[in-house]
Amino acid sequence: MKVYIATLPNGFFGSAGCSWQSLDVDKLSALLDYDVEIITINDLMNIEFDPDDTVIYTSSDEENIRLYLRDVMHFINKKCRILPNYNMLLAHENKGFQELFRTELGFGNLRGNYFFDIDDSKLTMPKVLKTISGAGGSGEYLAKNKSDISTIKNKYFEVSSKRKIIKLQRRIKLKSSEFSIYSYRHKGFSLFVEQEFVPNLSNDFKVLVFGDRYYGLKRTVGKNEFRASGSGLFECVKPPKEVLDFARSVVDKIDNPYVSLDIAQSDDGCYLIEFQGTNFSPLALLKCSSRYVYFNNKWVEEENNKDLEENFAYALNTFLSYN
Repeated sequence: MKVYIATLPNGFFGSAGCSWQSLDVDKLSALLDYDVEIITINDLMNIEFDPDDTVIYTSSDEENIRLYLRDVMHFINKKCRILPNYNMLLAHENKGFQELFRTELGFGNLRGNYFFDIDDSKLTMPKVLKTISGAGGSGEYLAKNKSDISTIKNKYFEVSSKRKIIKLQRRIKLKSSEFSIYSYRHKGFSLFVEQEFVPNLSNDFKVLVFGDRYYGLKRTVGKNEFRASGSGLFECVKPPKEVLDFARSVVDKIDNPYVSLDIAQSDDGCYLIEFQGTNFSPLALLKCSSRYVYFNNKWVEEENNKDLEENFAYALNTFLSYN
């Protein structure tokens, strides 16, 4: 088996904490237990891959690069194995696909719905509404009543004043059946996710998983806020056993060498808020002194070496050796 590491054209690979920081690809390559060649994503369609080859690639927060990757990796995925798996690429900066994915596989413990028409929202209030992209809590709203829904509708689902005038003109000129089709086309759509609201949360947990290594941050909900994401209030603690057990059950479903999980815990259990399998913040790994490994039916605390490339290599070597 040959392993290819596909960077962006400028050599960027993965998130190392800031948008201008990249993993050391040469170091990562040296730590992998396989014959490795470093290429760029622009080379992918020009290589004759063998079925047992593996392409380890990176995504991007830049939308156009990400859309390019979705197209290219669709074909590479048919030729050989790709890591992260294709579902993780579709889930990157796409909370809508995340919702569909966990609904299909039946994990997460949190009721949700993905829609493009605000009139197709289903959950009762209070509920959380989210744009499908955005990090750090951006684009997230707590809808408690119809007034909150109207505010969101006016901001994201309204058409332009110019379009409203054109619609009035079309109403006069078109048959009622024709205008019905036209009117729906220009009703005003936006991609959104709604999720069940978990009340009375004072914090949640960011859990990073590299192979069988688990790293946790406790994130405090900000003042007059409903979410911990984006609060900047975090501390390195050992996540409760219930959170680690829940994270482990989610990892079994996701089937990726590494993953980032946002997990809420209430008296009724744990809930998966969001997940990412590529290009996620490594803060928990870089800041915390300990990591946790499930061994002999219990969680064992280990010292964290805070080495990002070593952890990525460990996760990839472990995954490839068993898959």
